[in-house]
Amino acid sequence: MQMNEQIDIIIAKKLAGEASEEDARLLDEWLAADAGNKTVYEQVAKAWQRSEELLNGTSFNKSAAWDKVASRITAPAEVKKPRVMPLWVKYASGIAAILLVGLIIMRPGADSGMVTMIADAGNLDVVLPDNSHITLRKGSKLSYPKEFAGNTRNVSLEGEAFFDVHRDVTKPFIIDAQSVDVKVLGTSFDVTCNETDATVTVATGKVQMTSKQKIANYLILTPGEHGVYKKQQLSETTIEGANYLYWKTGKLVYENKSLEYILNELSQLQALNITPDATMTTDMRQQLINISFNNQTIEEILNELCLVAKCKWQQTDNNYVILAK
Repeated sequence: MQMNEQIDIIIAKKLAGEASEEDARLLDEWLAADAGNKTVYEQVAKAWQRSEELLNGTSFNKSAAWDKVASRITAPAEVKKPRVMPLWVKYASGIAAILLVGLIIMRPGADSGMVTMIADAGNLDVVLPDNSHITLRKGSKLSYPKEFAGNTRNVSLEGEAFFDVHRDVTKPFIIDAQSVDVKVLGTSFDVTCNETDATVTVATGKVQMTSKQKIANYLILTPGEHGVYKKQQLSETTIEGANYLYWKTGKLVYENKSLEYILNELSQLQALNITPDATMTTDMRQQLINISFNNQTIEEILNELCLVAKCKWQQTDNNYVILAK
């Protein structure tokens, strides 16, 4: 049995509470071998938690789903007589295998030809039918057709995603981003949206950002430009570097930026309250700093920053205060 097939079964046993000590050991080794394995396991665990709903749903055929994946995960080598597999193994492994091999559990409305991806456990990479690549931020949702028919490629987004769109001048790529529409031919950019606000930040190419409230109101954005839709108004600014993709890359770079600027941006990117103490002098706040971070916790970031800036920090709940030493 290949390792990935064995892991499918072990995950099912673990979630059903019947894993042996050897199963647990192999699972721990698999989780430790690759950070991506942990994400897969979390996705399967969430599906398992919802398994009662999924397996009892009117549109999910348990037998058909199992038959479709059983050959991948249950075929033992050199078996001389049929082996009867307990139903819990079949259906539990079926849930795991459906996720692990990328099959889609059919739900009501799935016959419409639409696919919906939700980044439940962490950031999720999606490849569209036209070979466009999307990184969906944790907690976000993307819907798209199984095939792009007609003269446009239409998708819808709730939350945030980075798009690397395959170029096709004959078929524009259009994103329904709740409060705005985003139209491109082929480029890379970041979109954040909700029902009232949206931002678009362009990495390469050219992007058209249009208000849904006022169709004639739109922006043309090029690399380094940042479009904002707020209070039914569109505005445009420029950005430096790629810190806006921190959620995707885990990387931050600051070149000759003031301590105050860095603290403000960290607050926004981390969704935390990080502020200088009222007693900190203007000179300390405005000192210029060169520093970079790579996939570090906020505590590690503040430790390094304070070492360079000759300050210290204190934490109370989600509030971080930066003080002079």
